[in-house]
Parts: sequence; structure tokens; C-alpha cells
Amino acid sequence: MTTLAPWLSSQTRDQTRDKGARLGRHLGLAVALASLPLGLGCADDGAGTSDDEVGQDGETESSTSADTTSEDGTETNGETEAEASTDSSDTEAETETETGQEPYPGDRPEDWCPDGPDGDCPDDPEAPLRVGVAVLDLEPDCYESWDDVAGNGTYDDEDDFNDCGCDRLCPGEADYPGPDEGEGDGQFQRIFMAGFQNNRPAAGVRGADLGLVGEGDGIGCRAMVLDQGETRVAIVAIDTVGYFYDEVVAIRELLEPQNVDYLIVHSTHNHEGPDTMGLWGESFGQNGFDPDYRIQVRTTIAAAVTQAIGELTEVGTLTVGRGDASQASLGDADKGIRNVSNDTRDPFVVDPDIDVLHFADTEGETITTLINYASHPEAMADDNNLITSDYVHALRKTVESGSTWTQAEGVEGLGGTAVFISGALGGMMTPLGIQTDSPDGDTWSTGEFEKADTIGQLLGELTVAAVEDGEVIENPRLQFANQSMFIEIINDGFKLLFMLGIFDREVFEMNGGQYVQTQMGVVEIGPVRMVTVPGELLPELAVGGYDGSQMFTAEVPLLDPNNDNPPNLDDAPEGPYLKDRLDSPYTWIIGLGNDQLGYIIPEYDFVLGFPAYLSEADGDHYEETNSIGPQMADVVAQETQKLVDFIDWL
Repeated sequence: MTTLAPWLSSQTRDQTRDKGARLGRHLGLAVALASLPLGLGCADDGAGTSDDEVGQDGETESSTSADTTSEDGTETNGETEAEASTDSSDTEAETETETGQEPYPGDRPEDWCPDGPDGDCPDDPEAPLRVGVAVLDLEPDCYESWDDVAGNGTYDDEDDFNDCGCDRLCPGEADYPGPDEGEGDGQFQRIFMAGFQNNRPAAGVRGADLGLVGEGDGIGCRAMVLDQGETRVAIVAIDTVGYFYDEVVAIRELLEPQNVDYLIVHSTHNHEGPDTMGLWGESFGQNGFDPDYRIQVRTTIAAAVTQAIGELTEVGTLTVGRGDASQASLGDADKGIRNVSNDTRDPFVVDPDIDVLHFADTEGETITTLINYASHPEAMADDNNLITSDYVHALRKTVESGSTWTQAEGVEGLGGTAVFISGALGGMMTPLGIQTDSPDGDTWSTGEFEKADTIGQLLGELTVAAVEDGEVIENPRLQFANQSMFIEIINDGFKLLFMLGIFDREVFEMNGGQYVQTQMGVVEIGPVRMVTVPGELLPELAVGGYDGSQMFTAEVPLLDPNNDNPPNLDDAPEGPYLKDRLDSPYTWIIGLGNDQLGYIIPEYDFVLGFPAYLSEADGDHYEETNSIGPQMADVVAQETQKLVDFIDWL
């Protein structure tokens, strides 16, 4: 059994690529579970669901009804969002469409537009593309602050909390309005922060006086609605660690009056905000997703989408661009990508693309800029207790209003509202383990707001340049297709978390195993194709790079010579990789899109420790302990291909 040391000094995190730096991010499910005397079964490396095993209607191979058993053992009718939709594959294959198009030769997806399985989003080639955007705050409505006397990021006996109620305003302060809920009751009203250790309560929101560009930081919900004719797609980015598909389904029900054909809720995977998955409560076995905050997140997302619909504006100019994050090295070609991001799992593979869609109105004024880039928002690491969106804050701020340095000259922003989406950031795309040089001549370390701000501003400047050098798209067409599916829970640690109610979502008993329902989708906007991936995809599954072609740095080798259990690259898959499958000039991956099922790892390098999933194997195999199972890489590849094939036909 591996002995883990999850909390390293800032110096160690910044100057090494050792195991501890890779582990100090999720409170090691492995740490918490490996210490328990669990009699869980042996690991099952069987595949997850496929169309042959579990159909879209939820039936198993041996069952003639759709009845399933939910997590609490009660019988249900098995109806899922997939069943609620019309099964378009029942359409007679011999019948040509009204336009004379040949019928689709395979099984159609669950839903799509234009046209759709019910014909309720008819194609209108002459309709203009419209876009609306809204930003709403996601800071929890109720929590109290505290003082970290011990300085270790966790709430201990020697620490003090400020019993000032939900508004955190105490008697004697200038803006004190009087007592509010929870004030003076002797109870610590806590909101637990996600991504690292348990028992890390939030102490407040980062202030304007911290770092380079602290003003306006915090966490938010940014909703973009795309509308063309009768097709309406909402893409929502929330500054949280992850968000389950069951929550997305609940929000879709709230939005039924708004005629949204497809809602995508994406978590940026921020490690410096509230727990929205349940994993980081006071201690292992205690759910950290506050019930009131859970309702707040749902209603805020629905409100943001509704507000964005009210702001729909005709797009006069759509510009698509692509930047290269390895150019944020300030001319240090050897350092390259490692000025802003790192890979802490062998092989060293990076996707440096900063993909951008810029929407301007008919007067040429910016409406919104959509940005896609892959690296964990965790530059502030585990000792921070202030709510922040990490480097994403400075990136968005730069794109909107420009960059600000203490000595160097900044760039002007584009105006409008920036929406950021994380890409293939698994395995482990992170700002940990590096030091960041700034144009001011400073070098910043992990846990310093200046590091997060420097990374964000450098990436933001590259985003602005990508738009300025971008390609204007004439008459862009909006279309999408999506498909729900059932994924088997192979990870014994995850099974325990479901049993304890830490992961609070429906579990289906079928085929002798336990499954969750999730969904993938492809959205196309002109030459841009985006695929939603329900977890943290390792970048090599997106771009390959096993030959060293995706390193973008000379500071480290492809394989760490100190790795005592390196991957055998002779066994690595040859492709096509996920971006190849998207088969478009501009390919995006929406990581943690509509779900968070953990790391998605190439099967050739999916190595388990003992006990399986509860302890990591030697070498770089932390991610396996936080993965639903080894089948996910193949599921993502195959489902993406099916959706792309249909979009090509559509």
C-alpha cells in the first residue's frame, strides 16, 4: 500500500514534479479509504455500458421491462431523460426526408437540432444567429468567516470562527445592519471548499487588495445562449469543482418554459470554491455540499439562462481564433508551457490550444467571448481559504477590460462578457509544480494570488491576440446532437461514496452491476465543433503526443527518469484521438460537460494498486483512484464518433 503525503510545502510544490505535488488536490480519496477496513470486492476491469448491453430505454440484456432498482432499493419504472425523448431510431429507415435527403443509415441520437426527433426545431437556413449572455454571483448566501490560527488551511480546535451570521458582518463594523440568521448562536455556519483536503471552510471572498487584479474576483455563473431559428442552446460555465448530471436534469425541468433545446452545464473545475460534489465535508463520510447551497446553484443557473435569453442579440460578426499557451513563456522557449501549466503524470503531454469564439453585434461591439483552455484552476493550492475563481478570474478580466501589470505595459480588452470553459485538463494539467515569471520581472510561487493573476493575464493577452488575428465566419450554422448513456461504476471507492450518500445521485442496478446515467453531446457553430466530456480527460486522449510532439517545453523529459513504474509507450493507442474524431478546422473539448465522473485515462496505462481503487499503484497512478473505471476512454471515443457521424449527415 502506498503511503501518501498529500500536503507539501510551497517550495516543494513549485520546484519538483514529485508524487506529493500530484496528490495534493482531492484529499486523496485513496488516503481516506485506504485507512478503512473495507471488505470490498475485487476490481472489475469490464467495460461500461454499450448499446448492446443497456439500451437507450434502460433495459438490461435479460430484462423485458425497463424497471430498475434505485440506490435505496425501491423499484422504479426506469424512466430516464433518454426514455422521455422520442426514440428516433424507430423511424422507418427506408423513408427519405422531406428534403429528399437519404435516411440516416445508423441509430439516430437521442436528440438533435435543427429538425429534431419530433420536428419541433425546424431548420431555417435564413435565420440569423443570435447570442445572449448573463453573469450571476455564485457566492453562497450563508456562511461565517474564521481565522486560520494554525495556518494549515483546515479548521482545528485552536482556530476561531466569527459568530456574525450569514452576512459575516459583526457589531461595530461600518456596514453592520444588525443581527442576522446564525449570528451569536454559537454554531459555525460553514461552507466547505473543494479540491484538496477535508474540513477547509471558506473564510470569505478574495479582496481587491490581494494580488495584481483582485477586484471583482469570486465565483460566478456565466450563461451564454445561442439561438438560430427554432434551435436554442445554452452553455453555462460555473466556477465550481464539478457538477453531476442529475443536477443538470433538474435544471432542465426548471427551464422548460424557456424552450431551451439543449442545456450544457460546465464546471471549470475550480479548486478554490465551495464543494458541489459532496466529497470535501468536515471529514470523510460527511457530505460537503450544503443543501441550501445546492438549491441556490440550481436556481442561479436557471435564472442566468433566463436572463441571457432576454439579452439575445443578432450576431453581426463571428470570429474564431486559436492561441498557443506555450507562448506565455515571455520568450523563454526552453520553459515554454511550464510558465503557466505543468503535466505531473507521465508521459508529459500538453494541449496548448487557447480556442476562442468572439461574438460582435451588427455595430461591431463585442457581445461575448467564449474561451476554451485546459489546466486545473488551482494555482492557490490547499492553504487558501478565500473564495476565488483562481487564474480564470484574471483571464476573463483581461479579455473584457485589459491586463494590468505593475511595471510592464498591458493590452486593451475586447469589452463584453468573457465565458471560460476548461478542456482536457486531466492527468494532470495544473499550475502546481512550477514557478511563473511575469512581464514585471517577478517570479511567483504556488499559493500566491500574484501567480494566479499572472497566469490568467498572460493567457488573456494571448486570447485577445487570437481574436485580433482570427478568421471571420460568414453565415455560421448552429446545430447539435446528444445522447444519454449508462456507465458502470467499477471503482469500489466510488461505490462506497454512493452508499454513504457522499455522491448524491441516482444509481441503477442492472446487468449485475451498478450504473449512473450521463450524457455526451456535440455542438457545431460554423467550423467549430465542441464535444462535452463527462469528466477529466487526459490530454493524450485528445491530441496523442506519445512521440513527444505535444510537450512544448525543454525543461522536462517525456518520461520522468525517476518514475519507477513508467507507462510502456509501445502499448499507447495510435489514434484517431478525440480531436481527430471531431474532424473540423476548430475542435473544442468541454471538459466536465454536464457531469463529473472523474479522470478518463488511456486503458493501456490504467494501473491499480492494492486494494484496487483505494490505494494508488507505484508511479503516476493517482488518477485511477478518482476514476469511475477503465472503460471511460473507449466510451468517450465511441460516443463522440457516433455523434460526429450524425452531425456530418445532418
